[in-house]
Order: sequence, then structure tokens, then C-alpha cells
Amino acid sequence: MRIPIVQLSWDSKVSKIAPIGISSGIDVGFSNWGLELVNVSLYTMTKSTAIIFVLVNALILRLEKASVVLFIIVFSISGGLFLFTFKTTDFSTLGFILLLTASFASGFRWTLSQFVMQKADMGMKSPVDMMYFSQPWMFITVFPISLFLEGNDFWNWWINNENVCYQMLLRMLIGSCLAFGLEVSEYFAVYKTSSITLSVVGIIKEICILILAVEWNGDKLTTMKYLGLAMCLIGVSGHVWQKFSRSVENRYGIIDNEDNKHLTIPDSDSDDSGDSNSSTEVLFDILNRRRS
Repeated sequence: MRIPIVQLSWDSKVSKIAPIGISSGIDVGFSNWGLELVNVSLYTMTKSTAIIFVLVNALILRLEKASVVLFIIVFSISGGLFLFTFKTTDFSTLGFILLLTASFASGFRWTLSQFVMQKADMGMKSPVDMMYFSQPWMFITVFPISLFLEGNDFWNWWINNENVCYQMLLRMLIGSCLAFGLEVSEYFAVYKTSSITLSVVGIIKEICILILAVEWNGDKLTTMKYLGLAMCLIGVSGHVWQKFSRSVENRYGIIDNEDNKHLTIPDSDSDDSGDSNSSTEVLFDILNRRRS
């Protein structure tokens, strides 16, 4: 069986795919730039706001239905991370602005990706298709940032260390393969679940990083950090329970959420029964006329 090739018009590429690629480039470029200016704690604190931007964009695009439970989950997770990293940072204004911009770009990126893969009638159901069309736009955004930050240093290093250049190329190749697998899994998770679920999983990653920092760097866990960690875990558990409840409702056909219309199956049985009933009535009417 031949797999159909996705064909997109230039208008669709510019209006829907280009914003995804450009925001991806801003997210990656500004995140790495900001990480050079701040420590891991401030990086984690600022990047945790991405889930708030995801929520706002998801509500604007009508990918999620506003509810009190959803707001509690999002703000408990982001607030918990804030408490977990509070008063442990060396503040940098430029780094903070870069990371906050990257968080906004990340929220816009994943919500628009969910919209294109789930809602828009573009046939973009495969993560590989999404990467194929969005990566050129991402390259256009990231390449100037990398030249500005590392162009001269990289060129000087390349000239002075020709004997280890091939080792560096091998490391870059391994990193590229890992990045490819990561992005494929992220797009697949967005298509099968939602951008908020992906953000929650990302928060779990940030929690693991902070816990490892405590174990390896000797950071002390204070009462406020324990409280922040508890808030994060409560928010994550609440999101998992909410998704489980929705999956149970969907399995038994209790789907009344407008955001899940693409998951519903048309009730063909009722239509068939209605057609058969109308046909029976017509036949019964004809027989009565013949008898009379």
C-alpha cells in the first residue's frame, strides 16, 4: 500500500507551518542563549511559565475548554516550580527576558502544532511530515542566532583543533539523532494527547533536573522547596486524573466536549434505523391504499 504524500499550498505553508518553525527556532535559540546568562534554577523557574502560555493559546484556539480544574492544575504546577527555585537565583535581566520570550514561543509553538495536526484539514497526521515542513523555517531562525553567538568562536576552534574535528562532528551527529527522536516523540504526543499534556511531561523533566541538582550539587531542600515540589506533584497528578476521566468518558460514548469532536464516531446505527422506519411507513401506506 502506497503512503499518500502530503501536499500543502504556499499559503498554508506561510500561514500555518511557518509560525511553528519560526517559534521553534526562537524557543531553542533564546533558551540556549539565556542559559549562558543565568543558572539552572532561574532557567527552570522562567521556562516553567511555558505551561501558562500553552493554556492561554489553547483557549484562544479552542483546543481546550476553560474550567476551574484546568486553571488550578496549571497554576499549581507553575507556582510549585516557582517556590521550588525561589531565592536560589543570580538574576540577569537579559537572560530573564530571553527565557520568557522562549517560553512564550514554546507555548505558541505547541498549541499551533496541535491545531494543525488535530483540527486543521491539512492531512498533517505524521510527526515526520510536521518536521519536514517546519524544519526549514526553524533553520532560518536558528542559524542567524548561532552565527551571532558562536560563529567566530567556532571558526577559530575549528582552525586550531583540526585533529579533533572529526570527533566533534561525530558528537554533533549523535546529538542530532537524539534531537530527531525527541522531536518526533513530542509531535506524536501532541497529536495523540494535547499540548498541555506535553507541557506537564516537560515539568516532570524539570523536577528531575532540580532533584539531581540537589543530589549532585549539594543544594539544600528547604521547607519552601518541599512545598513547591508537593504543589507540582499535586498538579501533575490532577492532570493525569483528568485525562484518565476523559478517556473513560470517551470510551463509553459520554463525549460532550466540543474540543473532542474529532474523536467522536458518527452514530450511523440511529441514522440507519431512522431510514428503515421511514421506509416501513411508506410501504405500509402503499399497502393500505391497495386494500382500499
